[in-house]
Amino acid sequence: MASTTPIAVRLKVPENVLEIDWEDGVASRYEGAYLRFVCPCAGCRGHGPGQVPEPSWEQCKDVRMAGAEAVGAYAIRLKLSDHHESGIYSWDFLRANDPGPGSTHGT
Repeated sequence: MASTTPIAVRLKVPENVLEIDWEDGVASRYEGAYLRFVCPCAGCRGHGPGQVPEPSWEQCKDVRMAGAEAVGAYAIRLKLSDHHESGIYSWDFLRANDPGPGSTHGT
């Protein structure tokens, strides 16, 4: 089973990348546009299926990360260039949504 415990988290704002090294030795790399596209918040996903339209790749493709803050020991909240700051990305969510090497989401 994949570890959902990060041992290192690096936000590289100029590169628009969040890097996470997991306890099991896997390294994940997330681009800002991808994280905006998969945002788990209720504003993007609703409180139940079909309540709100999910963001399109076209809406997200130019979004950049501007900052981040820890949410307890279980998650990170991102500050994004489109002023979206309500997404709380749990470690479980991030590991489950690892785009993997060579990802080309939305292209």
